[in-house]
Amino acid sequence: MTTIRAILATLTCCVALSGVAFGQEDDPAAEAMDFAMHDAAYTMYHEIGHLLVGELGIPVLGKEEDAADALAVILLLNDQDDEIEAFNTLIDSADGWYFNAVKSTGSGVEDFSYYDEHSLDIQRAYAMVCLMVGKDPQEFRETAEIYEFDQQRQDDCAYTYDQAHTSWDALLEPHTVTDTPGAEISVVYEEAGDYTEFANELQSREILEKAAAVVMNRYVLPGPVTFRAALCGQANAFYSPSESQITYCYELAENMYGLYLNDIANAGDEDTEEE
Repeated sequence: MTTIRAILATLTCCVALSGVAFGQEDDPAAEAMDFAMHDAAYTMYHEIGHLLVGELGIPVLGKEEDAADALAVILLLNDQDDEIEAFNTLIDSADGWYFNAVKSTGSGVEDFSYYDEHSLDIQRAYAMVCLMVGKDPQEFRETAEIYEFDQQRQDDCAYTYDQAHTSWDALLEPHTVTDTPGAEISVVYEEAGDYTEFANELQSREILEKAAAVVMNRYVLPGPVTFRAALCGQANAFYSPSESQITYCYELAENMYGLYLNDIANAGDEDTEEE
């Protein structure tokens, strides 16, 4: 039976999702690290969307950020190597966007960047869940109910997923590996300083290596690419077209680790106390 992290409340009272994903340990620090690493994996797949657009010249209609989100979800939903880990990654990542939205709401709607190239965090969370339940309505039914998707909305998400999957497949099909593989992806872990704990986790779990393998095994890249983990001075991750490089910042892992401990792990306790 699937166990989903979740306690649902409204954004206005600033309490959202919490709980335990598939097989997580009952240890806040370990759960926080899992959460941070799941977000790192999702983030790498999101940046891979940007990389494929840039390196392969893929056309994008609409926001590229939304398209990259969709590809990340599609790749994880179709992970044949470790389905449970992939599903945990999706659930944690959606919860991350949800909780970031809760924190943004708490600071006031005037602080929202409506002009940003990204959709609002809350929109990204719900869009992810829609794709998830659209692909596998049984596996993610409880997740959809936690996010208050009624049955009609859950049914409609099947079309949303099919449209996104078919569109990406059509664009990437000319670039798929047949006989000759494309250029290699190099993986580099730079010094992490105060963030060494997170760098070690990224390396031991092979977050960047697994993402690189997915790309190299499926798509023919025209030139060499680098996946790099580094100190950036901010919690971020980005694709650089001029360098053909994806950078994951150690600060982002620390940020998501703190989000879990400070906002998500306590949400369930707060809800219980209110009852």
